[in-house]
Amino acid sequence: MASRELTNTEKAALTLLTLGQELASAVLKNLSEAEVKRISRAFMTVNEVPRDTQFGIAKEFRNMMKAGETLLIDGREFAKGAISGAFGEAAGEGLLEYITGTRKEPISTIVQDIPEKILNGFIQTEHPQTVAFLLTRMNPDQASQVLQKMPEEAQTDIVLRVAHLNNVKAEVIDEVREVLRSQLRGTGLSEEEEITGPKSAADILNFVDRTNEERIIAEVEEMFPDIAEQIRNLMFTFEDVKKIDDRGVQTVLKEVPRDQLVLGLKTASAELRELLFRNVSQRAAQMIQEDLEALGPVKLKDVEKAQQGIVDIVRRLESEGKIVVGGGAEEKMV
Repeated sequence: MASRELTNTEKAALTLLTLGQELASAVLKNLSEAEVKRISRAFMTVNEVPRDTQFGIAKEFRNMMKAGETLLIDGREFAKGAISGAFGEAAGEGLLEYITGTRKEPISTIVQDIPEKILNGFIQTEHPQTVAFLLTRMNPDQASQVLQKMPEEAQTDIVLRVAHLNNVKAEVIDEVREVLRSQLRGTGLSEEEEITGPKSAADILNFVDRTNEERIIAEVEEMFPDIAEQIRNLMFTFEDVKKIDDRGVQTVLKEVPRDQLVLGLKTASAELRELLFRNVSQRAAQMIQEDLEALGPVKLKDVEKAQQGIVDIVRRLESEGKIVVGGGAEEKMV
């Protein structure tokens, strides 16, 4: 192993190994959990390090090492001792479980921590079925951003694969797990994941711009009309704001700028307008109506953009658990 072949994380891990557990623990206390995980994984890969590599790292960190020809150490035991010293026995054991794979970190947590540029590059090289599965593990906003960066000819194929996903078998999970371990961060999944394909596809498309959304749905419909209908039925539209109760509507309206609301209401149904007006003060409702009357002709695409912005706010509030969309009696909040 030559010094030039080592990553910065490996160099940091090797430096800590030479300092001993007490000093290493003091250093780890000042790092984030993600940094501790990365360095600890590097600990566990260390068996022996050539003398030249040790000296190169020592010069770089300005801390001369007194090692011999090779550094022999049990990386796992060192990691256990150093992490326990930094975070306590219980927290240290929990971190080790994540690192060693005893406890499986949700894949949704993994992809959230991956920088966008790295994630997009990774997606481009993976099998479409793997990409489809990964999209279902992201939040819809993140998944839509990834989808829109793909070539147009690939977007419909990926949405179809998402829509067709149901239960993902253990062998597929294992393949994804190994790819992530080797190329991204390293973690695991449960033996089987239940996925509602059409719902995942609809959630992703809710965050895609209107032009691409309509194109993808039309292309899906040409090949699989039933799937397209399922996706459409599951997608949230501006008119679906009517499915939110008054308290939820009030929560939404607090985050919608008035000019955006006025523009969005330009093509809204009378029923939706009535719902929104009754959830603001009488004076505010009168002002919105006056603004609507004074608005005059506007471009349809501008109205749709305003409506999509409101839909995005609704989806975000729903994901944060602040509102409930379309809840029936069985979903009554108490």
